[in-house]
Amino acid sequence: MGNTIELDHVSKAFDGKTVIHGLSAAFEDGEFIAILGPSGCGKSTMLSMIAGLERITSGRILIGGTEVQNKAPKDRGCAMVFQNYALYPHMSVRENIGYALKVAGVPKEERHRRIAEAARVVELGDYLDRRPSALSGGQRQRVAIARAIVREPKVLLFDEPLSNLDAKLRHGMRMELSQLHRRIGATSVFVTHDQIEAMTLAGRVMLLNAGRIEQFASPHDLYHRPASTFVASFIGAPPMNLITVTGDGSALRLPDGTILADHGHTGGVTLGIRPEKIVTGAGTLLAKVLYREDLGSHCSLLVQLGGGQTILIASPFGTEIGAFDEIRFHFPTEQIHLFDTETGLRANS
Repeated sequence: MGNTIELDHVSKAFDGKTVIHGLSAAFEDGEFIAILGPSGCGKSTMLSMIAGLERITSGRILIGGTEVQNKAPKDRGCAMVFQNYALYPHMSVRENIGYALKVAGVPKEERHRRIAEAARVVELGDYLDRRPSALSGGQRQRVAIARAIVREPKVLLFDEPLSNLDAKLRHGMRMELSQLHRRIGATSVFVTHDQIEAMTLAGRVMLLNAGRIEQFASPHDLYHRPASTFVASFIGAPPMNLITVTGDGSALRLPDGTILADHGHTGGVTLGIRPEKIVTGAGTLLAKVLYREDLGSHCSLLVQLGGGQTILIASPFGTEIGAFDEIRFHFPTEQIHLFDTETGLRANS
């Protein structure tokens, strides 16, 4: 079974209120999984239950094929990296990394070998005699990671470890974490509310919504084949446009009768299209630009359709379209996603 993780109908309730609803999923040996979702969706609770810091209400958790829901955290083979570095300020980097080994009674020679190896992996070999106060935020986070991997865990658990870093440091740490995972190969579970972290780091992303899985898939599938309007609106910056339309068997129309795209669907449906997939400069649709933002790689245009619905169009940077200009555009049929208006679930293949 290796270092697999299996969640079997796992539920969690606090004071009688269920926050995780019978969640089932399997993480493969050596896989890098991200658990993504908005605040309050249950992602940190899920991670804490895997680690043993929270007891499950019902269901089973298996690590390496062995049930662990009744085992103490120290017996699960997991190591955890938190948002707060939680380093001992009076200890050196070397002492911080090796503290858990010292408490566990690991012989001094073995302890020093493992500390040196962990420091090498996170590129802190030249900083072992410094105190945390002499390190940057990124270096402190690397100490916290070294402190986790020095225990040679089966599973590495990350609880929003980059949230306290500025944007430049977060970008650098994402690359370092990706390289670290390739080097050590531990099964890794990374909790974040930041879709960029999830989409760039993980092989698969579990997107949670109110304690339920909306979609568990590769970053590519989350973006290009969202399973619901929640996924479509959560993934992507700017997010997917969602427009209420009616199909007459040959075209999808707005309430005022305007044809948005040719399509064989019949009845009310929610049309989704990514802002960057809308083609400007040609087509039958005409609208006034209400607002324009230049974002470096592209410009974002807010336009109003018939009936008052607004959408975003992402055009290549430098496009000569200003606020209050009229633009012509169209929706390529192959770029359209359809969702059930009532359930929000994907309606087309």
